[in-house]
Amino acid sequence: MSETIELPTSLVPRAVRIEEIGNHDALVRDDDRVAEIRERIQGGDVYIARRVVSRERLEPIRDYLRRVGRNSLPNYHPIRRGAPNSHRMNRWDPRSYVGGCFHQFSFFPWNQDPFDLFELFRSVYQVKNRLSALDGSRFLGTEPDAGCTARLSFQVYPRGGGALKLHADPVDHHQLVVPSLALSRRGEDFETGGVYIEPEPGRPVDLEGELDWGDVVYFNARQAHAVAPVDPDQPMDWLSFSGRWALVLAVNKLESNQEIANSKEFPSKEG
Repeated sequence: MSETIELPTSLVPRAVRIEEIGNHDALVRDDDRVAEIRERIQGGDVYIARRVVSRERLEPIRDYLRRVGRNSLPNYHPIRRGAPNSHRMNRWDPRSYVGGCFHQFSFFPWNQDPFDLFELFRSVYQVKNRLSALDGSRFLGTEPDAGCTARLSFQVYPRGGGALKLHADPVDHHQLVVPSLALSRRGEDFETGGVYIEPEPGRPVDLEGELDWGDVVYFNARQAHAVAPVDPDQPMDWLSFSGRWALVLAVNKLESNQEIANSKEFPSKEG
């Protein structure tokens, strides 16, 4: 049975602590540890689970997506019941709630794929749900659940300036955290940029330097976060698929769901 928790309307500015989860798979069954981590994430702390999926299992997925991206047309599909797995390019599309420059591959639990991806990443969704005071299996079925669905969003931020503007994601009955898993490493796949949070205006906290292949980072979705431009001094080549790779393990509202707020971009310093 799900718990009922009160989620804060804002975070209290303070020094952010970055901690490691330890035994990721065991966390789902440890109610006390879940409650402890949830409370600290609500307050703004960040947790990292190491090597949740091995690099050896992730590299073939990255190679497969690279081939799909090079050999099929990108197309946008709204999040609806029965939506297909697909990929799209976002080059600062003004229709987006949050400005970004990245290539995205989306997978839904009602579709099949060669890697059985939702089974491979099930433990991350279970931890995500438990930290959100939900049953571990929520949103993973072949039908939408309470106007929402799980979605695996592989994102490639190309060298040459791939980025995502500073924003906050909605915290509601469907989530507290939006975990992401690394499929690249700064210093190997790219040199500068990457994910960061900004608990106080003008005081960013770099997270990218903490991450390696297969690591999962958990933080409050309401926490201001962004992807700083990836190697902006390099030429951009979308078909090379070189740059920062990440997997966002999302629970998204359906296009028709008007009850949950949209992600919100923060004003730029120039604006």
